[in-house]
Amino acid sequence: MSMPGIFSYEKLVVKVGCGKCRPNDFSECHILLCLQQPEQQTLSDAVSSIGYQLDEQIKIVVGHGTTHVACTVDLCVLTMYEGEKCILKTKCSALGEEFITLEVTLLSFIAASELYSTSYKDKLWRAVTLKELGTSTYAAGNVSAAFQKFSRSLKYLTCATADKSIPSSVGSDALPNGTCSSDSHHTTLLDNCDASYLNVCDLTCEDIDKLMCHCLLNLAACQLRYNNYKLAAVNCSKALDIDPNNVKGLYRRAQCNMQTGNEHAAVEDLERALALQPESREITRLLSTARQLTRKTDDKLAAAMSKMFQ
Repeated sequence: MSMPGIFSYEKLVVKVGCGKCRPNDFSECHILLCLQQPEQQTLSDAVSSIGYQLDEQIKIVVGHGTTHVACTVDLCVLTMYEGEKCILKTKCSALGEEFITLEVTLLSFIAASELYSTSYKDKLWRAVTLKELGTSTYAAGNVSAAFQKFSRSLKYLTCATADKSIPSSVGSDALPNGTCSSDSHHTTLLDNCDASYLNVCDLTCEDIDKLMCHCLLNLAACQLRYNNYKLAAVNCSKALDIDPNNVKGLYRRAQCNMQTGNEHAAVEDLERALALQPESREITRLLSTARQLTRKTDDKLAAAMSKMFQ
């Protein structure tokens, strides 16, 4: 099996699992990881970049990997049955363009509730958990993993806002591989969730809007790191639709516009940002650069127009 995308990998099943169910997002899984490659001289770099303990049984929550390799392992686990063993080959950021090969065994799992049957409270709780994980992951320099966390956080926030009522707790339906229990009883998740957000029932509509705005701007920050200026500008605009006076959104959109030839739009955003935060040296410096670029663009346009009427 070959999976394309940011977290691309190749998977070869060496032992078939059993049952009819696979883990889903937020499932608690017991797995065993063993490193097959690379060579010994690059072993320490590879191990440190994996993000999961090797050669011993570990418990993970699917989707909570905080490195590129760990996210890839999580996605691979989503395709596995209980007892299955596979060989996973993927790129390792610590080794540049080189590949890393892992043996992954799914020992057991407890499935989480599916999105369609997840309560309003747990949708918010998942969103907050992922947002906090994304923030810490980005700070650690794992941009691709952070991007995944913020994207998934937005998914849960969007679903939560579409569900204004708060239904009763999701029932515990027995599954062949375990119990589907409410996420709010998931101790592993509680350990990763910021204490200020634990009582998600207290979140107001304004709080949820702020969370969506933060996630959109954090997505834009990740895209800027990969020079994806057009999509970063789109996410900044979505954030500004929620909060028109968000200085960070104005600043980042201006950065994008300057890179895509929209210097005049950048000047407008930066002038607005400076009016909101006049003491900012960063905004002042970027505004000066943007104005210089607009003058050069205007001069070139004026010269071209004068030639047309000669």
